[in-house]
Amino acid sequence: MKKIFIFIISFYVYFPFLFGAETIVFVRHAEKPEGGLGQITCQGLNRALRLPNVLEKKFGKPSAIFTSNPAEQKADSGVLYSYVRPLATIEPTAVRFGLPIYDKYGFKDVSAIVGALSDEKYKNSTIFVAWEHHLLVEIVKTLLSADKSIMVPKWDDRDFDSIYVVEIDRDKHTYKLRVDKQGLNGLPTECP
Repeated sequence: MKKIFIFIISFYVYFPFLFGAETIVFVRHAEKPEGGLGQITCQGLNRALRLPNVLEKKFGKPSAIFTSNPAEQKADSGVLYSYVRPLATIEPTAVRFGLPIYDKYGFKDVSAIVGALSDEKYKNSTIFVAWEHHLLVEIVKTLLSADKSIMVPKWDDRDFDSIYVVEIDRDKHTYKLRVDKQGLNGLPTECP
């Protein structure tokens, strides 16, 4: 009996990725200028530079980081720009953790990013995702669609501070959503 117990404990220790929930941490891009420009503001840059500390304290080191493809253009105030806001927001976090950023999917390609985030290799992993906030809500709704009782709140257009945390345990068929805060509002509007 003791040998079986030791075997089971050893299995959990050496193969933890086979058990537990996947945690997906969603952040909206940082503050943007009036005209959009596909870019963030100096205040947004200050947020992006402080974000790694917040995410590390709350969630530890991620296994992967995703953002939308910055080569895809987005119309801001009727003008097309390369949409770099999500990448500019999460780049300091990737640098902090020494991780690549997966940016294969266009910001409107909800089904593709959901498929990537649902990959079995991320079972029992923590993933950070920076995205456009309206489509971020659609991504979260799609990920949690198996549990009809979960209501995904609308992301306010003036809110750059929220964090949507999704936990999925596909083995147990459990799905959770909680909304957290970065605590980074009111940062300087001057560039560092």
